[in-house]
Amino acid sequence: MSVRQSNFAEIFLLHNLIPELSPIVSSDYFAERIGEKDYLALVYEQDGIPVAYKLGYWINAQHFYSWLGGVHPDYRKQGIAKALLLEQEAQVRKLGGAEISVKSMNKYKSMLLLLISQGYDITGAAPDSRGEIKIHFAKKLD
Repeated sequence: MSVRQSNFAEIFLLHNLIPELSPIVSSDYFAERIGEKDYLALVYEQDGIPVAYKLGYWINAQHFYSWLGGVHPDYRKQGIAKALLLEQEAQVRKLGGAEISVKSMNKYKSMLLLLISQGYDITGAAPDSRGEIKIHFAKKLD
């Protein structure tokens, strides 16, 4: 088991293996959304196989936005999402970040529970462009 840095091409492949997530047609989608911002792309490997990812980017020098992530269905309930979350926090902290924010939806109950259990506070909720309610979370890093 290991967590390592990754790239948009690998994240694209993993993303499309996670059935709950909307399919993406090209890895260019990530570059278009993130633009020139610095980003952090992490992949979790089990027995040398990439099975999960977490992707986010810097809003400014202190604030990191954790954008997308997921665990392949065959590898769930093993603590992989938590391991990725903690690694992301550690790397953001190491790079001088003071806060991480993330949005999720009620349909992702496991993610909501993970965020709350790891000290993320609900800071609001608002509909996205498709009218789905996004729950906003934030955590101050020490």
